[in-house]
Amino acid sequence: MRVTRILDLMVLLLLAAVVLIPRPDATVKPALALDPELQDRVAELQSVLVGQPGAVDKALELANLYLDGHRPDWALATIGPSLKARPDDYRLHHVRAIAYADRFDPDPGYEAAKTAVSLCERDPAPANAPVCGPAAHARLVLLRSALQSVAGIDMKNQPYLAKERIFRELHPVYLPKPKPKAKAAPARTPPGGAPSIEAPRIETPEKP
Repeated sequence: MRVTRILDLMVLLLLAAVVLIPRPDATVKPALALDPELQDRVAELQSVLVGQPGAVDKALELANLYLDGHRPDWALATIGPSLKARPDDYRLHHVRAIAYADRFDPDPGYEAAKTAVSLCERDPAPANAPVCGPAAHARLVLLRSALQSVAGIDMKNQPYLAKERIFRELHPVYLPKPKPKAKAAPARTPPGGAPSIEAPRIETPEKP
């Protein structure tokens, strides 16, 4: 019986070594690609949100750091509790729209952007929500139009089509690519040599 347990432990250790120890050709990357100072700030914000999961400002700051580190799923999970506590805060829906766009999910991103714009345009502003100024409103409208242009497109399989439509919305004026101009025909040389250049005539006054 004791020998069987020892064999079982050896098998478990071998499995752990195979599963947990990385291969020699494996590339180890950090889970969050941020500067060390920002990583310290992430840890600080995480500790605050453990005790205060509904702290909107802290959740927004942490979610934006996750977006900078290309972790949209973490950003969505971070603002989830704050959305339950403050569903009328346009800033939370703004972050949701960007996170969904970063995940190549334009449809839920467009819905989140629409909600953010409607909350921003509400007069008076919702209770316990900041006032949405003209600059924030302009950014939200631009984001909504950009996500609306790619709604229904599979951005993972059609990235070039999505990129073209987004560029049309982001630029104030969309200019199509210019068509190549026809090359001008070279000047014909008359037979017998180079073309002659007529010298300018100089008129002299007649003598009296």
